[in-house]
Amino acid sequence: MSLDVLGQFHPQIVHTPIVMLIFSALFGILARLFDRDWLRKMSVVMLFVGFVGAFMAVRSGSIAHRVPEHQQGVPEDEIDEHGENGERVMYVAGAALVVIGLASRLSGTAATAVGLVGLLLQIGAAVLVGVTGHAGGELVYEYGANVKVDGVLVKNHGGGEAGEARDSTAASGTHDADATKASEPKKDEDKDKDKVQFNHQNIEKSSTHPYQEYQEYQQQLKQQYQLHHILHNRLHHRHH
Repeated sequence: MSLDVLGQFHPQIVHTPIVMLIFSALFGILARLFDRDWLRKMSVVMLFVGFVGAFMAVRSGSIAHRVPEHQQGVPEDEIDEHGENGERVMYVAGAALVVIGLASRLSGTAATAVGLVGLLLQIGAAVLVGVTGHAGGELVYEYGANVKVDGVLVKNHGGGEAGEARDSTAASGTHDADATKASEPKKDEDKDKDKVQFNHQNIEKSSTHPYQEYQEYQQQLKQQYQLHHILHNRLHHRHH
């Protein structure tokens, strides 16, 4: 596996030292409290795995950080500080291994004292790896380090923002807002047309209604005239 390929797996590798070193310290504390040999052994095994994971994380991170530093505009100071913290985790975890190994060769008070120093180093490694992991998360979520959108690396423009991903989102939002504003006059125009058409229909209805009443009135007059004419003729025939 080439070094460039190893850098691609940095996000996956970092989880190993984080989990192993934290649980190593936890098991070491429990072993000290309850004096259980199996807890002590598990603590040492996890410490060793965490140390190896920290070494791999530092190696892969030194490669992975080239991309955000040179291609994305992520602040160099932030990247360097994160890398230095990763090295500190590796050194403290390695020191804890050496001290615990030394304590296992001693006996009595010396073994207890040296073992306590080893436990403190384990706790220190756990705290450091937590801080380093948090800083690594900030590089991703605040600066967009090694973040890709549609296969393209985003670029950071300062201010702790995730670069073009946020810019493109903002631009998209602005475009949508402009499109919405542009469509509002058209919607208002359509509403006005609907109102005019509706009012025109009402006018037509209101204008035809009196005319219908007038026709009915004429029809009634005509019927009354016909009835009057018939009655008049009958009366005329009776007189003759």
